[in-house]
Amino acid sequence: MKNFNEKLEELKGNTINPFSVPKDYFEEFPTRIQEKIVSEKKELSWAMRVLYYVKPHFALGFMIIAFAAISITAVDFILSGRNEAGLGNELFTRTIEVDAYEFTEQHFIDVLLEDKKDVIEKKEIETDHYINYLVNEDIDYGTLIDEL
Repeated sequence: MKNFNEKLEELKGNTINPFSVPKDYFEEFPTRIQEKIVSEKKELSWAMRVLYYVKPHFALGFMIIAFAAISITAVDFILSGRNEAGLGNELFTRTIEVDAYEFTEQHFIDVLLEDKKDVIEKKEIETDHYINYLVNEDIDYGTLIDEL
């Protein structure tokens, strides 16, 4: 192997530039770049082409879903402060306090008993439904009596 200094001396004596520009490089360069750009645009895969056309539709769908979710949440938030009668909690309380003298004790008892009657009637309907099903399926009466 040659010594570093010997290599340096050889390079100093060499006056030819080892770097050169290929022939017609600057004349052909813009056309080569344009050809590359055009070929890259044409080489889009089928998935990218489909995504290019479908992306706006997905964006519109997402926007509609987001609008619906925000609207439902806003309506639910606004209506959460109201009771079933449509009165605000404060107005409902004030109405009961001010107009309570118009209600009798019997009225309150009737309302409470009416709620219990609804529950009892629902249970009776369900029980009748089950009994009719078991009778229609020819299940032994002893088993029915034991279950009830």
